[in-house]
Amino acid sequence: MTTVHRTTPKFLAIVSFLVFAATGCVPAFSWQTTTKQPHSTVRLEDNSDWWSLTRENASDEAIEFQERDLPPSNFRILGIDLDKGLIDRAKEKLGVATTVERGDASTGRDQLCYVSSDEVSKTYLIFERGEVNDAFYLFRGGTPWNGKDECSAKKVVSSGLSTASGLHLGLTPSQVIAILGRPTNRRKGELGYAVHTRKKTPAAELNEWRKQQPQMSDKEFKANYEFYDLSVGIVLKFVNSKLTYISISKSATY
Repeated sequence: MTTVHRTTPKFLAIVSFLVFAATGCVPAFSWQTTTKQPHSTVRLEDNSDWWSLTRENASDEAIEFQERDLPPSNFRILGIDLDKGLIDRAKEKLGVATTVERGDASTGRDQLCYVSSDEVSKTYLIFERGEVNDAFYLFRGGTPWNGKDECSAKKVVSSGLSTASGLHLGLTPSQVIAILGRPTNRRKGELGYAVHTRKKTPAAELNEWRKQQPQMSDKEFKANYEFYDLSVGIVLKFVNSKLTYISISKSATY
């Protein structure tokens, strides 16, 4: 996960709800994806990536957060954990693909896209590293966006792809709730989760923070870094009561 020091811990989940409260259901059609060789990095100055939770930053809607923890299996797909070094680990696991850069500051994001190679209606798996969050997206079809031709076709990406917890496309709302529990928000064709918990910092990460803050007294360091806030935003979209879009994102703040 992306670690941010002194940033509002619940920022990410707020963005998740606001972006997709104003976005319609994911259309159930597909577009052809090119098979050209990927570049290393491409910079795009637009917000055509409609599927991204990070592309907008507005926060007028009041959200009641659930204070609970979600199992780590919800943040793992193809053995890749939604954590620090997400983009590099996705490349190691799935192979080379173009990194697309968009936005800046709180909406800055690096995106790595993989698409199914053996399906007529394409399935997309996208990893995203933001300034204040990390995320991945799994969906079928959808309207076109700039940078879509940079997606790398892989056989391992398919409509049957699942998180380690069992979330996959095609589930009904009741099946999703059986996995994730009661949603924070429920709209027509959409379930949303805004979850927050305070967790103890792992020893290895605590040691790294100590190296970066040698001027702090032990008491001050403990007060600032012994625990961190974990915020999770999950948005799930349905068409005809079948799951067509999964987005899972999280951030850690001290």
